[in-house]
Amino acid sequence: MQIEIEISLFLNIFCNALILKMTGLALRCQARLWFLSALSGAVVALVMPYFDLSVPVKILLQVLVCLMMVCISFEIKPLKKLAQAFVGTIFSTFLFGGGCTALESLFGTLPLFVVAVICSLIYFSVRIFVNHRRRVEHVRKFTYNVTIRDGEKTIYEEGYLDSGNVLYDNITKKPIILVNFEVFHALYQNINFICAFTKNFDKKLVKNGHFVKINGIGGDSSILVFTIDELQVGNETVIKDASLGLSFSGFDKGFGKRMLLHSAIV
Repeated sequence: MQIEIEISLFLNIFCNALILKMTGLALRCQARLWFLSALSGAVVALVMPYFDLSVPVKILLQVLVCLMMVCISFEIKPLKKLAQAFVGTIFSTFLFGGGCTALESLFGTLPLFVVAVICSLIYFSVRIFVNHRRRVEHVRKFTYNVTIRDGEKTIYEEGYLDSGNVLYDNITKKPIILVNFEVFHALYQNINFICAFTKNFDKKLVKNGHFVKINGIGGDSSILVFTIDELQVGNETVIKDASLGLSFSGFDKGFGKRMLLHSAIV
């Protein structure tokens, strides 16, 4: 009996901790004193079945416990923050409970260990989804419409403003906007991927083509830098004879954009 109580207490603490962490994820903050908060809620959950309480009293007690956990782990001033944390905790509790209830309707009563596993899966699924959405929002926030004009060619792209791009052309002294091979190939269709990647082509085929050394984790390397007639970013910024750099770093996979704008041009 004592072992069952200890296991039940541990799993209740674990599930309460996940509820607090999910609430913190929604509020973009860390739950403080989460163990004390989770323990307090778990103790009340274990004691409640030993009392003959009516349904309204049980609901009121659970609401009070939730409010207590919120007061321990999150900011409660101003009142708006208390309300947000309380609603987030209630929602997280119902989310975990809904997942468990759905499976119980299919398989019957679930052991506490299985409940903990289900709550873990729900938490990590929500966390992955939220982090993905926030990353998409972040990229969208720093995305600009870009127009490349060179000779008779006009190319429309979306560029991501990368604060980490601080490369400058050592010849023109202008900031380097990085592009992937697809953008480069749209300008120079006579240079294929293999030739561009191995740098086995005549630089005279590229306008003001030259190589600029860059420092990377794997040591020094170089990228092809060339110029175009005009680069327009958004509706206002226009750069004449802009410097573009051909990158094979795979930044387009990480940001979903084929151009990395320089931190100095916007």
